[in-house]
Amino acid sequence: MSNLTFFDENNLPKPREGKPAPDRLIEGDPRFLTWDIAQTTDGVIRSGMWEVTPGAYRSIKGKTFEFCYILSGVSELIEDGKEPRRIVAGDAFVMHPGFTGVWTVIETTRKLWVCRD
Repeated sequence: MSNLTFFDENNLPKPREGKPAPDRLIEGDPRFLTWDIAQTTDGVIRSGMWEVTPGAYRSIKGKTFEFCYILSGVSELIEDGKEPRRIVAGDAFVMHPGFTGVWTVIETTRKLWVCRD
């Protein structure tokens, strides 16, 4: 087994399908596809690819630390009490534990992510 894992958009495993919990939905009917790519044996650190269709929902990180790199699409991320941030392909950011806000998807958005729970 190799100690390298590559993210290949043309050769992804079967995705998990999802959507925001009803109490977090704000607008539209956003749908998620999540491709789990690699994780540590204890599952504490995980990585993958994620895609969401247009709509808006509350994002609550809880105890999760998440690095994100946007591959495609256009969204707006609004941390509670802060100014909106437009995010597009090439943007990278970290959502720290305790983050709460609104994720508004303007155009279907795809990202790479690495989480530590």
